[in-house]
Amino acid sequence: MVVNIEWGAFDPERKVLPYTIYDHKLNRESVEPDQQPFEKMISNLYLGEIVRNVILSLVDLRLIFSGQSSQELNQAGALTNSLPSILADRSENLEETSRVLEELEISTVWVDRQMVKCISSWVVSRAARLTACGVAAILSDSLQKEPTRIAIGGSVYELFPDFEKQLLDNLDELLGGLAKDVQLDLVRENIGLGAAIIALMAHQASLLQGPLR
Repeated sequence: MVVNIEWGAFDPERKVLPYTIYDHKLNRESVEPDQQPFEKMISNLYLGEIVRNVILSLVDLRLIFSGQSSQELNQAGALTNSLPSILADRSENLEETSRVLEELEISTVWVDRQMVKCISSWVVSRAARLTACGVAAILSDSLQKEPTRIAIGGSVYELFPDFEKQLLDNLDELLGGLAKDVQLDLVRENIGLGAAIIALMAHQASLLQGPLR
């Protein structure tokens, strides 16, 4: 069986998922407020913006960057493409994180850079856990019958360091021994491919069954 899951729209009334003040801010300022709430917590398009919102709240409290922001950092989307570089930065002085912030006209000390990396890690770890919760909820019954292969696309799974491991670790925690029967396969994004495959399979099935009487 093939299931094409469009789970980004889960929780349309915004009453189930564990939203923070930063999620609410992002939602209000997004192009489509109150649409795709789950996607806004796990998608690369939004994770950098959540991180930016957290950082700016700490700037306002004078807990980071000596309380100074910049015109560049104040722009929505300023960190959208930077999280993979920040998360992959394992240098002693966090030089890559420093470079990212310098491009936004932010001067930092090591503690600032460490805070930025920690915030980024926490936001992405939450995304991995929420993704695992969605997968586990869908598979909780079917896994007792047979192993399952899951095709996953998107830049978060493909490009973010350790995201796959975090996802698998969370699945193991949520599903216990059943997690060993889950296989994750990376499918590089192709909009409409899943729907096209399902349509083709349905057409082939109808040909095999013959005309309805």
